[in-house]
Amino acid sequence: MVFTGIILAFVLIFFAFIGFEDMANVAEEVRKPKKTIPRAIILSIVITAIIYILVSLASIRILNWEDLAASSAPLADVAHSAIGTNGSVTLSLIALFATASTVLITLVAGARILYGMAKSKSLPEFLGRVHAKTKTPWIAVIAILVTSIGFAFVGDIVIIANIVVFAVVITFAAINLAVIVLRYTEPVLERPFRVPVNIGKFPILPLFGFGTTVYMALQFEVEVVLVGLAIIGIGSVLYIILKRRKDFMISD
Repeated sequence: MVFTGIILAFVLIFFAFIGFEDMANVAEEVRKPKKTIPRAIILSIVITAIIYILVSLASIRILNWEDLAASSAPLADVAHSAIGTNGSVTLSLIALFATASTVLITLVAGARILYGMAKSKSLPEFLGRVHAKTKTPWIAVIAILVTSIGFAFVGDIVIIANIVVFAVVITFAAINLAVIVLRYTEPVLERPFRVPVNIGKFPILPLFGFGTTVYMALQFEVEVVLVGLAIIGIGSVLYIILKRRKDFMISD
């Protein structure tokens, strides 16, 4: 029972770490991305994990875990207990700004993903148009904005968070699997960063990552899984249609 609770908490808390992979989507704006991006990703995960652990330890020293588990806003209760009313209000304001910052980063990364996929012909080409003045993929930004507004009408933020986490988990599973497959199908491919811990050509860490993400994907509620698979299915169908169209135009 305790182990099940830990696994469920692990799946949900994964949402708090979403963002480190967004660095790869803005690599074009980074100096020496081959060296900077891998280091930044690793450092961001380590620093974030340390901060979360310290916050958790501080919280359970102020309030017992039963009170924290029963609270709908545990950190606000911790601040209220330690500082008073001003503490909970201050923390709530910080949480609002932190949430807005996270959403902004996600929107920027999402627009970049649409832009990149459009440039590689995986999505309609109009999504890859760049504004003449701002040099930003403005149509992709608008597309992400409209999609976000649509999800906002769902109402329950937990459902939206779970759908996002499920999609990210599936993406990470595919990435880990791709690392293993590419070691054998593309052995001469340039690799500025090589995953450590290998047995010959076979990478161990991606295998562990693939197994972990698949297990995490199986922990979500059926409704979340169905919605996530539906979104992935729509994207796959669109990709196949565009790929066939591209092949037809090349052959023609």
